[in-house]
Amino acid sequence: MPYIGGTISHTGTRMNTIMKVFGTFAVMAALIGSARGQQVDCNVQVNYEAVSTAYKDLLRDFANDVSSYVNNYNWAQASSDVKVKCTLNIFIQSVTSENHYTAQVFIGSQRPIYKSDQNTVVVRLFDEMWEFTYVRTKPLNHNPRTFDDLASFLDFYMYLIIGYDNDTYERGSGTPLFQSASDVASLGRASGQKGWQPNATSFARIQLIDEIQNPAYETLRTALYTYHYCGLDSLAFNRRGALDNIRRAVTSVGILRNNVDPRNQFIRTFFEAKAKELADLFLDYPDPNVYNIFIAADPSHRQAYDEAFQKRK
Repeated sequence: MPYIGGTISHTGTRMNTIMKVFGTFAVMAALIGSARGQQVDCNVQVNYEAVSTAYKDLLRDFANDVSSYVNNYNWAQASSDVKVKCTLNIFIQSVTSENHYTAQVFIGSQRPIYKSDQNTVVVRLFDEMWEFTYVRTKPLNHNPRTFDDLASFLDFYMYLIIGYDNDTYERGSGTPLFQSASDVASLGRASGQKGWQPNATSFARIQLIDEIQNPAYETLRTALYTYHYCGLDSLAFNRRGALDNIRRAVTSVGILRNNVDPRNQFIRTFFEAKAKELADLFLDYPDPNVYNIFIAADPSHRQAYDEAFQKRK
């Protein structure tokens, strides 16, 4: 249940208030819980500027085919009319052989903040190494037991997006989706394709999903829940208490960061999605030293935190 906070001086008033608050949050929990999506509403954009005119014609149905594939499948195999909003921005880089392409892809997702007209970014990733085969007349089919360099890439990220989304509403509820993403990544790794292999210097799908599933990073999965459900979703009820919870979540991630490999992708992905939001959220927070906590936890976005701190003066 989201943080309630506050102190009430009289016992009777305290009990009445607690009952009202618990009633409010019971409704809130039911509404938010039912809002978790099992499918996606994905905006697919494809940039063909690096491709010659002849190949552009072969790719003319590509965006529609990808959009139909990701948006028409029930990824969690459950009944829900609510869909996770996400984005795939695909930049075709080259044609390596007939019907075979390389691309870079921006993957993003967001979810609504309770009692607000605003959304919050949950996933923000840039995958630089996608190799795939596309034949315009060949339908895309979902087969989780077989690796396909086009469909499996899309499967991986849809499972990942919904897993992240579920974790923001209930602790650990993204686990089944993350396991599905891991299964896809294992098939990809066995295929030998470069984009599915570990990479010590840049983003790697297999490393991210391994870290998400690693019990050593359970703190970060809990922080996703605390930050979103106990923090952002509670802003409309108790702003100070909600911000305190977000601060605690970030502090816990900072402690974790100091005890793991600094190349950790799970932590980096968290702050790529949240740095700008954090900088803006705490402009009215009574303790300006909160920005020192953010800098310690996320030094790569120090400029954003420094600029926000200066705005307070």
